[in-house]
Amino acid sequence: MEELWIFCEICDEECPHEVLKSRTSTKKGFSFQGVVKCIECNTTGPTEIKEVKPIELRLRISNDDETHKGFLHLDRGALIKVGETRPHPDGLIMITGLEIGSKRPNQAYSDDNPIVWAKRATHARVRFAIHDGESTISVKKEFEFDEEFRIGRKIRIEGEMAIIKDINLYGGKSVKIAHAIEISRVTCVYGRRSKRKY
Repeated sequence: MEELWIFCEICDEECPHEVLKSRTSTKKGFSFQGVVKCIECNTTGPTEIKEVKPIELRLRISNDDETHKGFLHLDRGALIKVGETRPHPDGLIMITGLEIGSKRPNQAYSDDNPIVWAKRATHARVRFAIHDGESTISVKKEFEFDEEFRIGRKIRIEGEMAIIKDINLYGGKSVKIAHAIEISRVTCVYGRRSKRKY
């Protein structure tokens, strides 16, 4: 017995319906025309379902120093935002950037056909900019994706303690607290110099 979960006007909710007669097509998405019977109230009647084919967006997944090309399938009209996570066949990914022509918006609709830049959301390489007197040292370090960073936290980098002074997210926003997967850059000063004003 073939079943569909669809809205029943008599029951006033979604419930299983037995398919008595049907015709389906997958040419431009999914379409169903047929006669169904509600399993809850036994009401029989014709029904039609049309689901639009999802949009295929170009996807660029950054994995350390390599970029892999792929596709992200989304419903038409779906809003995509920098910083959000989305399911992907290879695992969870986080959107790190959107590209529409020469523009880099923080959000876009799937209909705008943006190129989606992302990274895997299983681990995160956090980029640190450590001010040491008049010089700045740049270091990348790997963390679990959900490790929390906050301004004022002490962290060991390159064998020395550093204090977090600023946290920048993908998209440029500066925050006081964030998880590793959300972070574009962390600015620090070495602990031995923390009494100075920067």
